[in-house]
Amino acid sequence: LIQLIRSGKIGSASHIRAHRPRALRILWWTFDYSYDHHFLVTEATENKLTIIHYALKRLSRIILLKGVAEIIQDSVDFANDEEILDFDAGVYLVTAENYPQTPQEKSKAVCKARRRLGERQYSVFYNNCDCFVSWTLRGCSYSHQAMNAKGLLLYIGIVTRYCLRTYRALQTFKDCINKLRCLFGE
Repeated sequence: LIQLIRSGKIGSASHIRAHRPRALRILWWTFDYSYDHHFLVTEATENKLTIIHYALKRLSRIILLKGVAEIIQDSVDFANDEEILDFDAGVYLVTAENYPQTPQEKSKAVCKARRRLGERQYSVFYNNCDCFVSWTLRGCSYSHQAMNAKGLLLYIGIVTRYCLRTYRALQTFKDCINKLRCLFGE
């Protein structure tokens, strides 16, 4: 990575992909739900990267229904920070012909990304970290990873969505019952 920074291949408006290996083992069955996390580089030096990405939030904020992830800006110090970029699992530079090439195009892309800082509209399939970087650099929100997700992952996402809708509907029903009880003095 440092060699790519020194050569100028990684700089402002670069797309970095970090592999996150994950697996769930139940008896003899293993469900691999590894994924790639995508970052937009806003600044690169030999010892530090400044990135913008969708970051998972703490459980307490998720419970309060404030979103599961938020677009934030982070600084990654190569000497001290193994948490964000796990080099052992794999960190890659992603390139495409239609990514910004000139300094003006790169600056415009970084400004575009900064305007979305603080956004909490995360969706596994329609607005994830890959979609964010794709939209910033190409102008279209698309995630190859989400579109190629295995059927089980798709099924889990759909079931979760309907469970949340059912839960919210039951909460609304419960609130209506409580209001009626208060109204009629029970």
